[in-house]
Amino acid sequence: MSEEEHENRGPEIAPLPKEDFITHAPRWFRDCLAEKPESHWVTSEGTRVHYLKWPAKKADRPGLLFVHGNGAHARWFDFIAPLLTEEYNVASIDLPGMGDSEWRDSYVRETYAHAIRSVAFDAGLGPKPVIVGHSFGGFVTLITGALYGAELGGLLLADFRVRPKTDAVEWFLGDPPRRPTRVYPDRETALGRFSLAPLQECANAFITDYIAGHSIREVTDGDEKGWTWKFDPMAFQGLKMGGEEHADMFKNLPCKVGVMYGHISKDHDPDTMAFMKSLRPEAPIFTIPFAQHHIMLDQPIAFASAVGTLMADWEAKGVLGVPKSKTAAA
Repeated sequence: MSEEEHENRGPEIAPLPKEDFITHAPRWFRDCLAEKPESHWVTSEGTRVHYLKWPAKKADRPGLLFVHGNGAHARWFDFIAPLLTEEYNVASIDLPGMGDSEWRDSYVRETYAHAIRSVAFDAGLGPKPVIVGHSFGGFVTLITGALYGAELGGLLLADFRVRPKTDAVEWFLGDPPRRPTRVYPDRETALGRFSLAPLQECANAFITDYIAGHSIREVTDGDEKGWTWKFDPMAFQGLKMGGEEHADMFKNLPCKVGVMYGHISKDHDPDTMAFMKSLRPEAPIFTIPFAQHHIMLDQPIAFASAVGTLMADWEAKGVLGVPKSKTAAA
C-alpha cells in the first residue's frame, strides 16, 4: 500500500530502533516461499478474479481461503499458507480491483462477496470452506457470510471491528475525490515508497520487502511510464460499507465465526470485543500477543497457528463438511 493510502487512526507507537529490524529471511520463511502456489482465474460478475492455490498434500481435507485487506493482494499469505497445507487445502484471493485481478467500472460491497464465494468453490476448498479475512478483508468476509453463510464452514475476522449501530462508521464515504496512483520513474523508487496502511512499523523487514515487490506494476502505456501500485484507487470512491447493519449480520451468521485481534493493534478495543461477544457468546474472540494491526506480518507463525487451531476445533465439531468416515478415523 502506498503513502497516498495511509490512514493512521490509532495511537502512535514509539519507532523501533534500527537494530531491531530483521532483514535476513529466516529458514522457515524461505521454506514457505519454496512451496509455490498455482495461479488460477475465475469470472465473477464479468470480472476476472485471480487467486492462488497451494498444492494439496491431502486432497480430501477441509479448505480455507485467505482474504487480504484494503489495497493489498493474495501474496500477503505466501508465507502463511504453507504453514497450514499439511492438514488443509489453502487458497488466497486477489479481490476485484486489487493484486492481479481485473479492475471494474464500479464496486459495491457485494462485488467482493460474490468474488470470494466464486473463488472458494472454484478452488475446491471442500463442501464447507472457511473464509479468513483481514481488516477490509474482514469486512467483505462478513458480507460474504451474511449472503452465503449457509454454504460455509465458518468465518475468521482478523482485526475488523463490528460496532453497535449507534457507533457505526463508514471508512470511505465523505472522502475527497480519489486520484490516480502516483507513477514513479523506476522500480527501486516505487519500492522505496512502500509502507503499510494504516501506518505501522514491522520489525520483520524481510516480510514487508517481499510483499512490496508484489505490490507494484510497470506502466508502459500512456504519457507517463514507470512503476505504480497495483490496486485500483477508484475502487473505494463512495464505497458504502453499511456499518449500521454489521451487528445484525454478525449476530445472525448461519455459520461459525471467530475474531482475532493484534494485542497492540489500533482495533484491539475491549469494549468492542465485549459487544461482539454479547452478540455471539459461543464465538472465540482472542488476541495475538505483540501484534499490531497487520497480524500476519508482525506474528506470522502465531497467526497461522491460531487459524489452524480454529480449523481443527470446527472440524471436530463437524461443521466443515468432512465425511463422517474421515471424522471417525481421526
